[in-house]
Amino acid sequence: NEIIAQATSTGKMYPEARTIIEIGGEDSKLILLEKDPKNGHSRLVDFEMNSICAAGTGSFLDQQARRIGVPIENEFGAMSLKSVDPPRIACRCSVFAKSDMIHHQQIATPLHDIVAGLCFALARNFRSNVARSKEIKKPVIFSGGVAANTGMVRAFREILNLNDGELII
Repeated sequence: NEIIAQATSTGKMYPEARTIIEIGGEDSKLILLEKDPKNGHSRLVDFEMNSICAAGTGSFLDQQARRIGVPIENEFGAMSLKSVDPPRIACRCSVFAKSDMIHHQQIATPLHDIVAGLCFALARNFRSNVARSKEIKKPVIFSGGVAANTGMVRAFREILNLNDGELII
């Protein structure tokens, strides 16, 4: 299955990795690894997946980007990097996130701040709902389509307090 495939490939390509964050269009996964003393590769220890809610997935970002008219493919991530003070946007539910976004648009919050707020909301959602009480050990692999979004890379670096070299895309 995809959990074993990701753990196995990461273990061979990045034997030092201890955590995989994988966020695609439809689901999010946390995969925890440890060093296999037999071959030095990483091996699967535990994993978690998101619930049926779309709030923690790439489709959530895609929907919100379309709603505010920002192309997700090339502008969204770059735009979010312009923000120095992203607003807090609800992360547990896409309906609440949409309400927060509308509120911020009504009070003239700059669009780049709203976009960054969405990135941080998804990263917080992952930390609190997928990872829950699990320890995210470094270095961390960030994979899946959402890992191509520079705004999400920034959000995870800040939310997880990761330094250079501790987040591998």
